[in-house]
Amino acid sequence: MVGCCDMSLTINLLDVPPTGLQIHHEVEASALSLSHDEGTLIGNLSCHGNIFLIDERTAYFQGEISGRVSRTCVRCLASFEEGLSLSCEVEFKKAVKAVNIIVPHRDKAKGVKGRDQSLDEPGIDEDVYPITGNDIDLLPAIREQLILATPLQSLCEENCLGLCQVCGANLNEGICGCCTPVTDSAPVANFQQTVSRKNPSRRSSVSVRRGS
Repeated sequence: MVGCCDMSLTINLLDVPPTGLQIHHEVEASALSLSHDEGTLIGNLSCHGNIFLIDERTAYFQGEISGRVSRTCVRCLASFEEGLSLSCEVEFKKAVKAVNIIVPHRDKAKGVKGRDQSLDEPGIDEDVYPITGNDIDLLPAIREQLILATPLQSLCEENCLGLCQVCGANLNEGICGCCTPVTDSAPVANFQQTVSRKNPSRRSSVSVRRGS
């Protein structure tokens, strides 16, 4: 079993036995370089699981990453914390080097000549991570898993009331009385109702006669 707290998650595949290698890493937040929209890690991120050798060009990691993250609610703009527990399955492959071959071509003026042409064999899929030498790096895969787990709209709670459209008060802390919350359910209509209560319409002084 390999365990450490480090800025790197590089594993040498020569250390992986046929039965697999169990690892446990504590990853520092600074090593992942997440943006503000992707959340802020609280403390270290725990990564544990097993690495297996599939063949001479392929390795596989299966495990779990867990920790806590701070996010900003899109409705009330307050910070909140939530736990992370993500399954992580990642494939690593060693790229096949390009092969240089001599391809003849015909030139009308100079006859047949030979020229070098590089033929690239099938490369690595986007969802597969590279093996460099005999090493794999779990860090990019973990970072991508965290980004994919980031919600499109972070909410402190499902029924968050949001902010008052007039004074900006956090309505989760109490109704301010001057407006209604910013929510996905017809905020404009609610706002118009509030304005109507504050400024009741006056009846027109012009009477309309019907017929003669």
